[in-house]
Formats: sequence, structure tokens, C-alpha cells
Amino acid sequence: MKLNKSLLTCAIVMALGINQQVLAAETEKGSVEQVQNDFMIDAVGNVILLSQTSESGAVFGNEVILSQEGDNNGINASLNGESNITEITQIGADNIAIATSLGDANTQIITQDGDGNELQSDLIGNDNEVNTVQNGTGYLGIDNRIINKMEGDANTLEVEQNEGGQWFYNRDMQGSENTVTGIQSGEWNEAHIDSVIGDENTIEVEQDGYYNVTRLTSLQGSANTLESEQEGDRNRVTIASIDGDENDIEISQNGDRNSVESNLFTGSDNEVDLAQVGDSNESTFDVIGDNNDFNVNQAGDENTSYVGVLGNNNDFTVVQTGDLNSSHIVNFNGSDNDIDVVQAGDENTAVIQASADDNTLTANANEINLGQSGNQNDAVVNMSTIIDTNANSIDLAQNGDLNTLDILVEGSNHTIDIAQNGNENMVIGADSDAMLIGGASIELSISQTGTGNIVEGSLISAAGTVEITQVGDWNTATIVQQ
Repeated sequence: MKLNKSLLTCAIVMALGINQQVLAAETEKGSVEQVQNDFMIDAVGNVILLSQTSESGAVFGNEVILSQEGDNNGINASLNGESNITEITQIGADNIAIATSLGDANTQIITQDGDGNELQSDLIGNDNEVNTVQNGTGYLGIDNRIINKMEGDANTLEVEQNEGGQWFYNRDMQGSENTVTGIQSGEWNEAHIDSVIGDENTIEVEQDGYYNVTRLTSLQGSANTLESEQEGDRNRVTIASIDGDENDIEISQNGDRNSVESNLFTGSDNEVDLAQVGDSNESTFDVIGDNNDFNVNQAGDENTSYVGVLGNNNDFTVVQTGDLNSSHIVNFNGSDNDIDVVQAGDENTAVIQASADDNTLTANANEINLGQSGNQNDAVVNMSTIIDTNANSIDLAQNGDLNTLDILVEGSNHTIDIAQNGNENMVIGADSDAMLIGGASIELSISQTGTGNIVEGSLISAAGTVEITQVGDWNTATIVQQ
């Protein structure tokens, strides 16, 4: 992006009050073709055009060192062959560097120092290595930008962008055993991984600053690793689509108003670990597949976690510490899933619901564990679907005052254990109606310790058993058994 364009952007921002998110979204329109066009139009200073070809199978290819100082300079280096080494250094503002490697075992080392610089790296081949560094203090439209495309196997890309308004784009990565590492420091950094197709790839993004964004548009393949670490305010990770098996995703956020979102996660034997520390954090995952392991840990105020599940033998663990947290595991259908929700704080809400508008889907032999510690917490368990659920184990515990448990379960051979410790707690049904549990061979146990507790509901079960224990004063239990 050129300096005059950046100044115009700043003027528009100040005149119209456009917020930073809108400006960032506009900046995302940049493309590889745009960098090439900018090189032809805006590189009005010194220009270096380099084209080198080494013989196939060469042990020692070509080696070149290119250096420029000043503004509006351009370098376009193209290497064809094997074992080539290219070093590019640009010092100044509004410089453009384009490096293209076609072949195997090539090395690119590119450094830009200044504001408004653009860097494009294209790799086609195997066992290539690219190291890119941008230093500058750009902000609010005066920014540095790196764009990369990679096709092949066992390639390595390292991106380092220091303080300022930097953007990093990996437009397309096709192949296996590739590694992309991005480190960004500053106030307004963004990392965009648009498309990854292949297996055993590793993507690591580390950001430290004020308005960081990491976005993965599409991941297709197996045994891939995605690690995202963010520190600061208004960070977010967006994963639009994942399709594959044995993928490992680790996301760590530390700051305020962080958000993680996965629109659709399809595959089996995947593992997701998410840690959020701060206020107003959100995480969302929609999952279709088997044997997946999801762990969400949120510490702070007003955090929200949502998981929608279709599959078998999945493990879901949500731990929330703080007040006004909300955990929803809904539309979950399948068998042998293990769901654990732990909340510590006041006015938290947990919803575990098996439901889908499909009469071929069931929710059988699942193990559900829910624990809430604090006051004025709400828990909702709904195991009523189009066709009955069966043989689920449900263990619910609340510790504190003024807690409410709404439960609706249909099906057979369920084991339900409910324990409340505190005052003025309630076990009731949806919309404050009576609790309803229906089906054959259901074992229901309810224990309340405290004052002014209420149990109200119905058990419709052939060969069902009910055990209610209340310890304290002014407690009420009303159970209709049919």
C-alpha cells in the first residue's frame, strides 16, 4: 500500500469515524495480483529484476544478495531450479519485494525495514525455506503486508512482523508436511490463512497487541496442527471450515472480548484445546464426526461457549470460572459421548440438549456430568427428541443458593443423580413447569441439603425407582409417579 493511499485512508477514518474493524475488513481485499500490479505501477524508485535458473539436481545452485535503501523501490526475483539462495533487504518506506521459487531445496531470506512495505512470496516445489521479516511502526492505514502462496511438500515459511499495522496473508497452501509460523507484534495485526489442503501441516500464529485477528478459511486434510496464541484486547480467531481427521487445534487467548468461532468442523479423531482468559470471551463449534476431543477453558466474566454435536464417542469438557457465563451443548445427537460442564461463579447458565429435526438420529449411552458452584445458577437438561433416547447417565450437582435445575428426559434405562447443596434451590421442569421424566426402567435420585428447597415433577416409568432426600427446613417435594 502506497503512502499517499495510506494518508487518504487516515483522512477518511478521521472524517467519517470509521471504526478499526471496518477498515481491517476493507484491507482484507488485498490479493497477490494486487501486489504484482502495485509493483508495476508504484515502484517508481529503483527497480531490480532478477531471473535465475539452476540445473536440475544441482547440489549448489545460484546465490544472490539484493539490497535497496530508500522509498518506492521494487525487487522482483525469480528462481527456477534447485538449491538456490536469495537474500533481499529493503530499507525505507513503500517498497515492494516479490520472490518466486520454482523447484526444490531453495531458500529465500527477505527483510523489509520501514512503513507501507509489501512482500509477496510464491513457492512451488519441495523442501523450500522462506524467512520474511518486516519492521515498521505503521498504524491506521500506514501498514506492512506479506502475501504467500505455497504448493509442495516439506516447505517452511516463517513470518515476523514487528510493531505497527501489519497484515499477513497465506492465500493458498497445498501439500503435506509444510510449516507456517507467523509472529506479529503491535497494535493492529492480522493473520489470514485462506486455504490449507494437505496432511501433516503445521500452522503457528503468535500475536501480541491491541486488535489482532487470526482467520483460517478452510482446512482440508488430516493430522494437521493449528496453534494460535493471542494476547491483548479485541482478539478473535475464526475457523470457517475444517474437514479431516486427526487434526490438532490449540488456541490460547489472553485479553478482553476475545472470540473463537468454527462454523463447521467435520471429521474424526480430532483434538481441540481452547483457553480464554479475560472478559466477554466467546467460543463456538459445530461438530460432525466421531472420537473427537474438545476442551474449553474460560476464566473471566460473561464468557459464552457453544457446541453443536452430531457423532459418537466424542468428549466435550467445558470449564468456566467467573460470573454470567453461559455454556450450551445443544443439538447433540449420537452415542457414547462424554460431556462434562463445570461452572464456578454466580448467574451462570448451562444448557445440555439433545435435539435435531431428524427421526434417524438418536442420543443413547451418553454420559453427562454437570457441576455448578455459586448462586443464582441455571441448568437445563433436555433429552427429549423425536425418537426416545436410551441408557444415558446424567449426574447433576449444584452448590449454592437460588439455583434452578430444569430437566426433561424421555426414553428408557436412564440413571439420573441430582444433588443440590444450599438454600432455596429448585428442581423443576421447563418454563417453571413440573419436572418430567418418562420411560421404562429409570433410576432417579435427588438429594437436597438446605432451607426452602423445592422438588416438583412427574416420573412416568415402568419399573422405575425414585429416591428423594431433603435435609433442612421448609423444604417441599412433590413427585407424581405413574
